[in-house]
Amino acid sequence: MPAIALLAGNAGKRNRLAGVLARFGYRVVFAGEPSELNAVRLQAVQTDAWLLELAEESPLADWLLEHSPVPVLLGAGEIPDAASEEYPRWQRRLLGKLLPLLGEPPAADSLVPVVVPQLRQDTPPFVWVLGASLGGPAAVKRFLDLLPADLPVAFIYAQHIDASFEQQLPQILGRQNDWRIINCQPGAHLRRGDVLVAPVSRSLHFGNEGVVQLSDEPWPGLYRPSIAAVLDETVRTFGAASGAIIFSGMGEDGVAACGRLRQQGIEVWTQDEQSAACATMPKAVQDAGFSHREGSPEELAAALEQWLLQEWPLAL
Repeated sequence: MPAIALLAGNAGKRNRLAGVLARFGYRVVFAGEPSELNAVRLQAVQTDAWLLELAEESPLADWLLEHSPVPVLLGAGEIPDAASEEYPRWQRRLLGKLLPLLGEPPAADSLVPVVVPQLRQDTPPFVWVLGASLGGPAAVKRFLDLLPADLPVAFIYAQHIDASFEQQLPQILGRQNDWRIINCQPGAHLRRGDVLVAPVSRSLHFGNEGVVQLSDEPWPGLYRPSIAAVLDETVRTFGAASGAIIFSGMGEDGVAACGRLRQQGIEVWTQDEQSAACATMPKAVQDAGFSHREGSPEELAAALEQWLLQEWPLAL
């Protein structure tokens, strides 16, 4: 049974987390009071992973991040009330973070089903969709220009655009940054630092191990590419590793799909009205209550870098 050690400053939260981890089927080998610990005692704990819920400036967290021989996961997030509809989503989100580190426990709680995709070993820990329409290329470029390309993430860029401009997007977006902006080719697979441009005339799917597949079947709905279809396909393939940012654009493509992501506890962010050339599309997601965070492209880039540091510190 995989072992996990818990380090949380709040006693009530520590007890609740220990109970949840045990119900998942993991063996909680440590859940002590952090104020009574030092590096020597931390080193003596035999575990397969650490889960930390500590203040931002903690010498214990600093020591573990620098010296721990096993993975260290920062933050389980605020625990919703057990009777709320957010609680099972929070459980799925937490279990989705633990499965890649510890594997599936032998007696996982059947009330928290999480699909673990079978992907290539070099698939990045996170795959986010960047959805955009009118004003999108300028906004997405501002976002990518400020985001380091060595982060543990790849993007799928779904941009409403005329097919004649599709091949030009890599050149437009790739200036002044180190991201690999690539047009779709059958058989390709995502790696860290990739921005995969969803095709306009063919629909995009992912096969075994996340391999790119293109179909001559048209995109569903009115838009090409369909942001909604790209979101659904990304979540189907990459599961809890997925996320989405909706940038400037007209129409409401992707709103319902963002709702489906939100129901699964997957992050959905949007460009704010002040910075968008056309705020109709991101505002539709916000008005539906599906956006976790809003901001300018620059603010979203800074927030994502920090989010990745918190969610997957060992991947940076």
